Amino acid sequence: MTPDLFLLLGLACGFLAVAAWTGGGATGTGVTDVWAVNDGEKVRRDDLDHPDRRKNSVWNGECISIFGARNEVVAFQVILRSGSAGAQDVDVALEELVHRASGKRLVAVPERGGGDPAAARGGQIERFTEHYLHIRKPSPPGWFYAPEARPRDVTGWMPDALVPFGATGGRGGGPFAIDPDRNQGVWFDIYIPPEETPAGTYGGTVRVREGAKTVAEIPVELYVFDFALPDETHFRTMIFFDEAAVPRRHGSTDPGLVARYHRLAHRHRVEFTHAYAPDASHAHLDLLSGEAFTPARGYVGPGQGVGYTVAPASFYGAREPWQGEAAWDTADAFVGWLGGIKPDAVTFLYVTDEPPPERFPFIKSVGDLHHANPGPGKSLPMFLTHAPDPRLGEAVDIWCTVTNQYDPEQAAAQKALGRRWWVYNGYRPAAGTQLTDAPAVDCRVTPWACWKYGVELWFYWFANQWRHNSQAPRGEQNVWADPVTFAYDGEYNGDGVLIYPGQDALYPDQDRGVAGPIASIRLKNLRRGVQDFEYLWLAEQHGLGAEARAAADACVPAAFKDARGDVSWSVRGSDWDARRRTLAEQIAAKRAEHARR
Repeated sequence: MTPDLFLLLGLACGFLAVAAWTGGGATGTGVTDVWAVNDGEKVRRDDLDHPDRRKNSVWNGECISIFGARNEVVAFQVILRSGSAGAQDVDVALEELVHRASGKRLVAVPERGGGDPAAARGGQIERFTEHYLHIRKPSPPGWFYAPEARPRDVTGWMPDALVPFGATGGRGGGPFAIDPDRNQGVWFDIYIPPEETPAGTYGGTVRVREGAKTVAEIPVELYVFDFALPDETHFRTMIFFDEAAVPRRHGSTDPGLVARYHRLAHRHRVEFTHAYAPDASHAHLDLLSGEAFTPARGYVGPGQGVGYTVAPASFYGAREPWQGEAAWDTADAFVGWLGGIKPDAVTFLYVTDEPPPERFPFIKSVGDLHHANPGPGKSLPMFLTHAPDPRLGEAVDIWCTVTNQYDPEQAAAQKALGRRWWVYNGYRPAAGTQLTDAPAVDCRVTPWACWKYGVELWFYWFANQWRHNSQAPRGEQNVWADPVTFAYDGEYNGDGVLIYPGQDALYPDQDRGVAGPIASIRLKNLRRGVQDFEYLWLAEQHGLGAEARAAADACVPAAFKDARGDVSWSVRGSDWDARRRTLAEQIAAKRAEHARR
């Protein structure tokens, strides 16, 4: 779409904004201000004059304008401010978006007590209330950022968990109340189906009500470009997921609970990963085959019928029977089993985690043992979370380091030797960090950086670390109330917790009544970055490699060991949206050019 067409959409949007806002001033009762912002911002509950309040990439002061491709999930936030008396019985709804030419509708997902965000329930528009955590102290430098790259303005009431409107009232379900002189965000996800979704302009209205009174009607414009994101996700992710934590925290033996977590991961184009084994195939085979992600299993969304691609033989350590006399037989059996059901899977033996030098003899013994295997198990790569080290000889096939340790030149040398080098977690300014007190776009940065530098896979150490880490044990964490989730040489906010339990048997006052997972704004921004990666991939497929490179260089001028000082990227979501829009226009134009030939 050309810039002129975007201008026309903006004018049309403004024309529709008839009596869009009827609220009073900041000292009034009820809702006193309504505005919208893209998905690349965190608007604190106590930030009543956010810089994007008047204008940003989705908001011109009167109308919400968003865009996307087919098979993409796009998102925006509606921010409500209450007056000095607070607001009660507030509801925010976007019931449908209607194609201007054909009348095709995208409609709201039925809300039946929360439930499964990726379920096939007959709609495309989902809404969530934003839950806030009180960040009293910034996460300190060291583990996740260099002092000169520290995130700014991070204390206060920070939004993170996105609670479905069908959750328990008073705990995130709608309608809801807003405390006096506070913001309350409402998040909208819109899935654009890949089939029977005509390109062009869709229109709708966000309605804000207090009880029976309508206080705001905000026009919404969605422009769908004439191309689709692929079902296959080309940015590989590996996010460790503790399946055993789910029934413990939910207080439920429901066999469908864990499956709902995997569906949510797939909906966000990431993989919740753990070790696989032939004797557990009945529990995991459907994840690899893609059967777990079909309408018959309750899934609708990107990657329908496409399975996970990462299937480790072990995780966080190669214990028995991967050592000693049984090692070869174990590897032969695993490689034979996986080759029969998922021959293109990315697999490895995770030898040990972040080893000190005194562990090198053990690593070398395991790696040399498996490399000497005369059977098919010899092909199983050895994986280590460590930088390349000559003391380990040829024992390791896949190196994996924190982002600031990734050296592009050394990585090329390792590739020439037949080895791979992946990255994990995040460290500013080398890449984004996953802390709650980092800017929203930080989780969007890493996929762009990996595309630019040709990194094959990104690993995040934990999706649901609800039980506090063993280095500073605190037991089961109240993740709904306490932002500190990792403590070691300091207290860190949100690390290892990208998702929240929708039910909470251990902290009943925090139970949301949702029999499944609840996503975070950080996971949504990771999804946004992974979808952006697909834009870059599509651009290359359409002969737009130079244009994709220019977009990546503009968004992430320097990453990994090339990065110095403060972060090189913009922390504003609007700047990232501008680059994505340019890529969308270029891809659509190239497709139209091919169609005319």
